[in-house]
Amino acid sequence: MTSFGLHLSRIGSLASLVCAIHCALTPIVLLSLPFILAHSSGEWNGILEMMFGERTEWLFLGAIGLLAGFGLLTTYSVHRDKRPACVSGIGVGLLLISRVWMDHQSPGEIALDITGASVIAWAGFWNRRLCRCVGCPQHEQ
Repeated sequence: MTSFGLHLSRIGSLASLVCAIHCALTPIVLLSLPFILAHSSGEWNGILEMMFGERTEWLFLGAIGLLAGFGLLTTYSVHRDKRPACVSGIGVGLLLISRVWMDHQSPGEIALDITGASVIAWAGFWNRRLCRCVGCPQHEQ
């Protein structure tokens, strides 16, 4: 078992969870924006744009795709199960659909982002569980 692949898979899953949390909290932050901006200086505009702008979301997508992909590729030789990669591909597809075809910060985009990131995280956890199971008596039956 490659520990490097397991570390990449773990980091990819955690990045997906962070992305899902980011997407879930975005509507709450957007609802509170008028209050925040009314009681603050102009420096908040740059901070909020950095945290919730489209560039940040594309960065999340790229990082998740690379980390999860390399994590799945490096551990495939351990368990030879393609299902986590297929599930992860579905999650990346949902994120891409959200980025390309949905309006920025629309309810549909947020729902697809949360779903896609959660699916990728679940695939990463499943992948690591398969790696741990190799060599156990239950797996070899």
